Amino acid sequence: MLGYSVLSAAMPRSGGGYVAISRLVSPLAGFLAAWFEFLSISWTFGAIASSVIYNIFYVTGPITLTISLGPYSDVILTLGGVLLIVVFSVVSAFGVKVEGAVLQVLFWVPAVLTVYVLYLFASAFANPMTLERGISAWAQLQGMSGVTADTYVKAALAQGLDGARVSDYWTAVSVSLLGAYFTYVGYAATTFVVGEVKEPKRNLPRVLIIAALVVLVLYVTMTFIASQTAASVGQTTLPNGDKWSFLEAYSFLSYSGNLSQAGVPQLTLRLQTLAEMVGLGLGIGNFGSVLLFLFAILWIVNDFPALILTASRILFAMSFDGVLPTSLSKVNRFHSPVYAVILVGIFAVLGVIGGGGSCVVCTGGSWNPGGTLGGALNGVFLDGVYSTDLLDVVFFSLFSVAVLLLPFRQKRFFDHAYFKPGGNLGVATIGLAGLIANLVIGWEVLISPGDSYNILTPNSDNWFAIGFAVLLGVVGCLIYAYYRFGPSRKEIDYAAVFSEIPPE
Repeated sequence: MLGYSVLSAAMPRSGGGYVAISRLVSPLAGFLAAWFEFLSISWTFGAIASSVIYNIFYVTGPITLTISLGPYSDVILTLGGVLLIVVFSVVSAFGVKVEGAVLQVLFWVPAVLTVYVLYLFASAFANPMTLERGISAWAQLQGMSGVTADTYVKAALAQGLDGARVSDYWTAVSVSLLGAYFTYVGYAATTFVVGEVKEPKRNLPRVLIIAALVVLVLYVTMTFIASQTAASVGQTTLPNGDKWSFLEAYSFLSYSGNLSQAGVPQLTLRLQTLAEMVGLGLGIGNFGSVLLFLFAILWIVNDFPALILTASRILFAMSFDGVLPTSLSKVNRFHSPVYAVILVGIFAVLGVIGGGGSCVVCTGGSWNPGGTLGGALNGVFLDGVYSTDLLDVVFFSLFSVAVLLLPFRQKRFFDHAYFKPGGNLGVATIGLAGLIANLVIGWEVLISPGDSYNILTPNSDNWFAIGFAVLLGVVGCLIYAYYRFGPSRKEIDYAAVFSEIPPE
C-alpha cells in the first residue's frame, strides 16, 4: 500500500501502473507489465462473472436447495456469465459517475450485511451447540436426516483425512498465499484509475492505507471467529494423538475427498455456507437465508465496476502513448473509453469460458469437441486463461522496481510528490522490500502444490501453463515492437512521450 501510494501521488494519471513502470523502468517493461495485468484483470472479471452464476445455483442461499440446472449446466453458467459482462460493460460505457453510483450500492449493501454475518459467527462462537443444530437442520432441508458434525469427521477420516497430512505448516502457508496474493489485484487497480480520483495526491495515500487496515482487521476477525466456530464441533482425538474437527473434515471433503460418498449435502465449504448453518441453528428462517444470499453475491459482484474501469484504463493509457490503436483512447460524451471497455468485455468472455466453477470447453464440457482439439482447448483455458498468478507476479515485481527507482530516475516528479515517507532512502527501501516480497511470492507460485505452475512435480499441465505465460509475453513484445518500430514510428516522437507523464 505504501508503494502504491507513493507512485500514485507522484504520477496521478489514469493507467498509473503502466505510466510509472514505462517511465521509471523502461517503455517495454511498462508495456509488458500492463499487458499481463490487463489480461489478468480481464480474465479474472470473466471468471468471477461465471462464478457468480455458479454460486447462485450451487453454493449460496435458499435457491441452492431447490434448483438443478440439468445436464447442460455448464452452458447455462457460461451464458449467464456472458450476460453479466454485457450488463456491466454497458453500465461502464456511461462513465465514472454512473459506474460509481452502481458501485456504491454494490458495496454498502453487503458491507451492512457483514455485520449480520459477524453476529451469526459470534453467536455460534459463544455457543457451539448452535452450529451443531444448524448442521443437522441444513442437511434436513436437503433431504438428508441424521447428519451431524461427527458425520463429517467420520466420513473424512474414512476417506483418508489423517493420512493426508503429509506436509508441514509452511507448505500450507505457500498454498494459502496464492489466494491472498490474488487480492492484491484489487489494490493494484487503484494505480490505473488514479487520474479519475479527486485530489489523488492527497486523498489516495490516505484511502489506500486506511482501506488496507480495515480489510485486514475485518478479514482476520471474520476468519478467526468462523474457523474457531467450525473447529469447536465434531472434535475427535485419534489414538495417535492427532486431533480433528468439523472444520478440517468439511474442508477435506469439499476439496480433496468426496461429499457424495460421505453421505452429506454436495455443497462445498464456503463462508456463506457455514453462516447459513449457524442461522438455521439459531432458528432464523428463509429471510436470513436471503440476506446471506445477497451478502455472498453482492460482495463478489461489486468487483465488476472496478475491474472494467481498471482494465479499460490500462488500454486507454497505452493507446494514449501510441503503443496500441488510437481508437482505444477515444472517449464518448460520458468521458468513457468505450472501445477499450468493449475490448475488456471481449477478453472477459474468455475468462467466463475457462473458469468460475465450470469450464464449458474443458475436457468433459459441453463445448469440448474431444480429441486433439479438445485437449488443446482444455490446456489453453484451464492451464492458461484460468492461471494468471505468474502474470501478476511480473506486474507487481516491476511495479516495485518502479518505486525503488522513483527517487533516482524521475527526481523532478519525486520532489513534487505529496507522499514520500522517509525521503529518498525511505521510498527506495519500500520499493526494495516490495521487490523482495514479490520475488519470494513468485517463487512460491512456481513451487506451490496448489498452483498450475508447480515446477517441483512437473507434468504436461505445469509446463503448458508456464509455456502459455511465456507465449503471452512474446505476443506482448510483438505488439509493442509493431507500434514502436512499425509504420507509426514516423508519426509519434516516442522519446518525448516516455520522458514525460501524460497531461491531466
